[in-house]
Amino acid sequence: MSKRKQHKEDSGVNSNWLTTYSDMVTLLLCFFVLLFSFSTVDAEKWRQLVGSLQGNIGVLEGGYTLPPSSDGDLASDLEIEPGDTKTETDNGSLDPDDDFVELYKNISSYLEENSIQAEVELSDAHTEILVRFKEYILFDTGKADIKPEALDILDGIGDVLLKFDSQIQRIRVEGHTDSRPINTYVYPTNWELSGGRAARVVRHFQEHKNIPGYKLSFAGYGEYHPIDTNTTQEGMARNRRVDITIVRVTEPEIIDTKQQTKE
Repeated sequence: MSKRKQHKEDSGVNSNWLTTYSDMVTLLLCFFVLLFSFSTVDAEKWRQLVGSLQGNIGVLEGGYTLPPSSDGDLASDLEIEPGDTKTETDNGSLDPDDDFVELYKNISSYLEENSIQAEVELSDAHTEILVRFKEYILFDTGKADIKPEALDILDGIGDVLLKFDSQIQRIRVEGHTDSRPINTYVYPTNWELSGGRAARVVRHFQEHKNIPGYKLSFAGYGEYHPIDTNTTQEGMARNRRVDITIVRVTEPEIIDTKQQTKE
């Protein structure tokens, strides 16, 4: 009799699986709630928040802070030749009373007037300006010494930066190479070459234009953040570059308002 009773009790269905199932359902509910909340975020406020965080962090992972174009191709947005200066954003116009926008226009005008082959772009949220120099403008191949004729170019950019110093929180200089390896006594890898080039530009800004050192930073990314293919000569030429990112100063009144709100 006892064996039959024990067999009957053992044949009962174990309900422990319900605990795991309920946990999974709860997690799925939280996931979809988060998706719904993200879908209602104001796009413009989100871009401003990201731009503000990027400016305060310093050197960013990936080295880019500018939002991509509608077709996802950042490189296509940055092409500016002499005489073709971009002065429009998503809404079709720039605020003439915005000093940071005026800085962007001054840099663009300087490059155009001096027929300097460079690219310049103002971020959609007007928080950053990217100035991109191709390698041959500033450096000889495989070297990190600024070319004598390039010193005047950096001096001109530096003069514009000093003119709008109060609008600038940080200036980041980033060096990039193509994928071809380098192995010299001075530059064992592309890390040293890209970092050395960025450091020379930063030093020039500080030592020759008296731009405050606390506003300057540099990074070398080697070949690891290309903007084009490394399978063609044209693509490799675009990847060999120096990017100067100018970050807008955080508005004090915005900070004070946020702090007062929290209090």
